[in-house]
Amino acid sequence: MSKVNNKITLLIVFLIFVVIFVKMTIFTPIGTPQPEERKVAGLIIQFRDGVSEEEAKSILKNYNLAGYKLDFTVDMPDKYYIIVDKDKIMDVKDGLREENWTESTPPIEKGNYYITKKGDYYIITIAEQNINNKSFIEILNKYNLEVEKFVYCHVIVADRPGNGISEERANKLKSELEMNENVFAVYFETIES
Repeated sequence: MSKVNNKITLLIVFLIFVVIFVKMTIFTPIGTPQPEERKVAGLIIQFRDGVSEEEAKSILKNYNLAGYKLDFTVDMPDKYYIIVDKDKIMDVKDGLREENWTESTPPIEKGNYYITKKGDYYIITIAEQNINNKSFIEILNKYNLEVEKFVYCHVIVADRPGNGISEERANKLKSELEMNENVFAVYFETIES
């Protein structure tokens, strides 16, 4: 009888281990893969007309960006702009609308202009094809406005594929840089996975 009891005890202990093993295997949570953090390979910074390369480098140094590769020979489609005081913006927009440069068509598709607010004034980006337009020049003269040209800098933060800065850090840099009176806008060059 003692042999039978030992076999039953051994079988029970074995079954307990099997149940514990199965429970651990089935109910052990498997980590779900986290989405890869998006990376930014570069920043394209749009500076005010007249900002020299040295001034731009000085501004970028304040944000710890001067150590990255800087390229000031960026060829961007949006090269020209006018600055309009907040008191004149509605009149200027009306003048642009009269010329069928309406905002009803998305500006990128239409290729004519788009408006960005910066402090107490507005920056109206003008397509190169319009800067010599007679009606546009009349609007400039009527409101005493000048066409200016953006200065662009490409800050290359990725030295090899898959490398770069986090999108979170890039957004923080964008916010900080756009607070500077000489920086109009910051665009990202993202890394595709």
